[in-house]
Order: sequence, then structure tokens, then C-alpha cells
Amino acid sequence: MEINVDIDVDFLWGNEHFIKNEWGKITYIVGPNGTGKTIVAEKLKEQFKKAQLKVRYFSAERLNNLGNKWDDHGYLQSDKLSNGLNIGNFSGYKSRADALGQSIDAIIELRNKMDLQIKIESILSDIFGKTLSFKETGGYLNVTMEDSGKVYDLKKDESHGLKEIITLLAFLYDDEYNCIILDEPELNLHPQFQQYILQEIKSMAGDPFQEQGKKMFVILTHSPYMLSIQNSDELKNLVVFHRHEVPTFIKEYEDMDEYQKLRLNKLLLRMNVNHKTLFFADKPIFVEGYIDQQFFNILQYKRAIPLGAEGISIIDVGGKDEIDIMYSLCRLLKINAFCIIDMDGLFEGKLRQSVDKISDTGTFMAQKGKDPLMKSIGNIDKLLNEEVEELLKSKNELLQGELKDFYDVLKAQSGDKANMMQKRIMFLGLHRIKTEISTLLSAEGNRKLLQIEGLSKDIFECFNSVNVYFLEKGEIENYYVTDIGNQYQIADKKKTDYYLQEFQKINEMDKAEIEEKYSKGQIRRPPIKFSAV
Repeated sequence: MEINVDIDVDFLWGNEHFIKNEWGKITYIVGPNGTGKTIVAEKLKEQFKKAQLKVRYFSAERLNNLGNKWDDHGYLQSDKLSNGLNIGNFSGYKSRADALGQSIDAIIELRNKMDLQIKIESILSDIFGKTLSFKETGGYLNVTMEDSGKVYDLKKDESHGLKEIITLLAFLYDDEYNCIILDEPELNLHPQFQQYILQEIKSMAGDPFQEQGKKMFVILTHSPYMLSIQNSDELKNLVVFHRHEVPTFIKEYEDMDEYQKLRLNKLLLRMNVNHKTLFFADKPIFVEGYIDQQFFNILQYKRAIPLGAEGISIIDVGGKDEIDIMYSLCRLLKINAFCIIDMDGLFEGKLRQSVDKISDTGTFMAQKGKDPLMKSIGNIDKLLNEEVEELLKSKNELLQGELKDFYDVLKAQSGDKANMMQKRIMFLGLHRIKTEISTLLSAEGNRKLLQIEGLSKDIFECFNSVNVYFLEKGEIENYYVTDIGNQYQIADKKKTDYYLQEFQKINEMDKAEIEEKYSKGQIRRPPIKFSAV
């Protein structure tokens, strides 16, 4: 739908304006507290009205008047509704509710519209086993509920959750408005009822200018249960608010080819509640798997670092390529995302290609006097091949300790992926036991080793400059203080057991021990407050 919106909030954005001309049948507004979402929602209400929409805005305080009080200053200051709704004041209640974004007039709509009342009563009966009754006494309207033969007052005795459902549904089904703006519809609702309300919204959503009986919705939410985006077109209807910056949204996918858009659509189809937290965090941090997520979370907990208060959410996505599309999505929306990935992500996967396309990384490498990022990675790849070839030609039968572990695994590689695995092992070894490996190399081999070291330092810093961090010990298990055997070949089937062993050890430590045990082998220039591991 084409609706021209131009909003300024000078104390948040200075001279910049939020301008959006295309709107979907459901627009989701997300972002941290204090970023201006409610202010913009109230301004949207006025601009939508100018576009000839019949708009109803509901604030986060919409139930105040259903808890024995109205507003503290204004139209009904002396009327706390102790006797019920004054039937003679219905028009005043409605105009005041509309002005304040409150929902008490839902009761009036239900009382006056029998078809609406019947529909809501049917839902209450089917889902909750409760019935709704309207009582008019001495010029006042009250609503009672009946549950298992017990009758009680809706306003005084019913839960906030059920009041929320009754009032939201009343306006969803009522035909008086064709544009509904909801500030935090998830308030007071169990996650399953958040999903129920969202499904009802989706069933009613449409283009009110073209489709009879359909409504346009704007949802301001902090809940991943209230967010349903299933393809790249729907993603254009997501607006992300930031601290002291104009809200962002996707207009076009100009930097994505068809293959990348296909990957994005596949991702959106399978995004779960955990993945959706990326839209609500100041700083989402993407990791490859659930073990990485659990390990980072427990370490920060034991170190008394409140990740939530820092706006940080650690999200496991299930692989390097999944991290790539999540990271690319965040860049489109200007969300300040971070990635922490295994060392092998330097040599395979699509994240490195996405980072290479960022103009800042080209500038960074040029300032270092190096080739562009992907070409520099190719240069390291070539040098590693040569180092592996030299080592495999030599006879080293009296090695001990980690150097022996490294060399045995290097020699043992076979099959189609042998060369790729050997390069990864070589690169990891150079970051762990460079001095020991140098004793096995010729003078030329050691010269190449220094080349690899200098080039990899610049490459890592380039990735870090755009918030991508590598586990320089290879994989998360190599940071454990408990024994995992040969660290150059970690069996996937044992990783859960290794983590459970490490988890138990971490829980036995106090904060000082955590700082001491995990202070070595840090991620290069670790993001935010990740000063350990």
C-alpha cells in the first residue's frame, strides 16, 4: 500500500526524518526500549488518518481503565468506574479511549454489537470454558464472567491476560476501524496466546483500500512470538529502531543476487524463536552451534557479566553459511551484529565472501598494502600448501606432546578432502605451536611461515573491523580446561560429552578461577565484554 509517511523526532534523530512510502498489510516495529517506537506510533496514527484510514491506536497502558481506574488527570478523573460504565457517558468514554490509546470502549462495542458479542463469547467458551454477561443497573454497565458456576466481576477479578484477549479480539473483529496500531500486544499473554492473537491478526490483515473487511496492522513488539516473517517480501515490512539513529527497513535487495535471495527465503522459512531474537538485541552475536552458545553464556554468567543488560543475545544458527546469511541480513537492517566462528571459516563457507564484498574491508587491506581480502586468503592458502608439502616429505619419528599430535593428524589425512583438512591443520598448528613447527622446517619454510603470520594478522584484523571474529584455537573445545585428547582431531560425536564435562568444571569454579583459567587464547580483539575466551 502506498501511504506517504514523513516523521521527525529531533531529540532522537537530529535533522533526519523517518520516511516510508510503502506499507504492508502487517508492519512489525522492533527495537530496544527508549528508541522512540511509541512516539512514532502516535505520529503514525495521525498521518494514517490523513490518508483516510480509520485508525485505532492501543498503547501499552491500554488496560489501565479495566483495573478500576481511568486516567489520573482529565476527562474522568473523579470517576474511577467503581459503579461501572456510565451509560450516558459512552460517547465520552470512546473519544477519551481513542485519545489515550486505551481499550475500555471494547466493552461498549461488545454490548452494542450482538454479532461481535456472540463471536467473542464463543471463543471464551471454547478456549477458557467461561461465559460473558452484561449487567445494566441504575444507568451503569458492568460485565461479569462465569466459570464453573462461579460469577465474578470482569474488571475487578479477571486476569489481565483474559482482559487483554477480550479487548484485542473485539477490535480485531469489529468493522469500525480498518487500521489497528498495537503497542506490545504480547503484554500479559502466555506465548501460546501471543501466537493465537498473531494468527487472528494475520487472518484479518489485508489492504483496506482494496479488500472489504480487511485491516492494516502495525505491531510494536518485544516478543519473537509476535513476529511472523516468512519471505523476503514480508521482510520489507519490518522496521528496526536504533538508539539515536533513524529507523531502518529494507527497500530493495540491490546487493543480493537471486541465489542469495533464495538462501534468505529459506532462512526466513525456518527461523525459530531463538533466531528471531536478532531483531530485538542491540548486539546479536552469532555462533555456529548450541555448544558454542551454551559455553559463552555460562562463562559470562559466572563472570557476572549481564549480557541482557548489555543488549547482547548469543544466537546459535547451525553452521558457517547460516551465520553468513544472518550477518548479511543484519547489515541490510543496520543491526550491529557480531560473528564468532571456527578457524576453518577462513578457508571455506560464504561468510568470507560476504565480508570481501564490504567496501570497508577493501579499503582496510589496501591501507595495509595487501591484496583484497579473498585474494589474500588465497595467498595464505598457497603458502600453507607449500608448508604442508615440505612437512610431509620429512621424516619426524621422535616427536612428542602436542607437536606429535599435530604431525600425526596431518599425515593421517586421506580422501577427497585431505588437502583442505591438511591446510586447516597446518594453519591451526601455526597459531598454537609455531615455535615447535619451525624446528621441522627449512630456512625457506620458516620464511614462508613468517609470511603467513604477517598476512594472517592483517586478515584477522580486517575481519575484526566488521565484527567477525575467529576462534584462533580452532574450535570451541580447544578452549576447554578439561581434557579432550588430541585437539587437532575432535570427533563430532564426542563434543556433547566434552561440553558436559567442561560445564561441570565451570560450575565448580568461582569468578576469580574463571578469569584465570580462561584468560589465555583469547579471540583476537574480543567483541564487547568477551575478555575471556
